[in-house]
Amino acid sequence: MTKKNFSMLASMLLLVFSSLQVFAESKVAMVVDDSVITTKIKAKMLADKAVSSLDVKVETKNGIVNLSGNVKSETEANAAIEIAASTEGVVDVDASKLKVQASNQPLTDSFITAKVKGVFLREKVFGDKPIDVTGIHVETKDGIVYLSGTADNNDQIENAKRLARSIKGVKGVDSKISLRN
Repeated sequence: MTKKNFSMLASMLLLVFSSLQVFAESKVAMVVDDSVITTKIKAKMLADKAVSSLDVKVETKNGIVNLSGNVKSETEANAAIEIAASTEGVVDVDASKLKVQASNQPLTDSFITAKVKGVFLREKVFGDKPIDVTGIHVETKDGIVYLSGTADNNDQIENAKRLARSIKGVKGVDSKISLRN
């Protein structure tokens, strides 16, 4: 093997190994450890006055956050769900064991709204698709998510609809989002 061929082979191997290292690092970066997710959510809850005093247990397994415990109001439950859903690495939030005191009503629609808002916030902060979380309003009734408000462009509207559809329990999405003038 000539010196030129050896040099070329060494350069090619260096390129291959560098590519593999970048690929491996990106895969590691994509996987957020469950304990890290739990810690981030607990820290966010402690920093938020609306939920800092709540008796909510947070556990994460395979990116799915389980919230359990008792809260005084639907507003407190929604705040806890929104914080969890907005955290990087969260795949879903299960709030089925989160109970509102003095309420026997299922809170499914309220929980869906909180999850959608949390996912919108997470996409705004960590995502790569455009979304305007301040201009889009979210309401849920009987599993149907109603989106209204304004957005800067069609990409934001489509992304909002896609994110809402991605939430477990959503039966449909009705969008009345219009473009800003």
